Amino acid sequence: MNRFEGRLDRNHGVKLLDFRFNGRTYEIRTTIHSLNRFNDHGLDIDGALGSIVALGKDRLDKFALKNGEDTCIIDKIQHQAVIITFESEDNYTQIRIATIIPRDRVFVKSGTRVFTLREYKGGF
Repeated sequence: MNRFEGRLDRNHGVKLLDFRFNGRTYEIRTTIHSLNRFNDHGLDIDGALGSIVALGKDRLDKFALKNGEDTCIIDKIQHQAVIITFESEDNYTQIRIATIIPRDRVFVKSGTRVFTLREYKGGF
């Protein structure tokens, strides 16, 4: 079900990163107020962007279909968590950063999907 029915605000906040794969366009966005708050508190927005991308293509595609669900990504290396919401319409998905929490142990509200990133031990 598309809860926006053609009304998704594609200019929400500011665009931090965009990418495309599997025929879907993704944009990671947040508000200027949030960016200022993250900066004031010394939070790593680049690390948060990396955490989102680290979910990988399969998870991003799967989560994009679950409109409006909150997701918490806990990054043990960055020692922070990022709370995001996926908002999709057709083949376009906004990933909205709600907040960044400066620790790797967090409590989240009921119904929030939680994904923990761990140290990558593979090779290139």
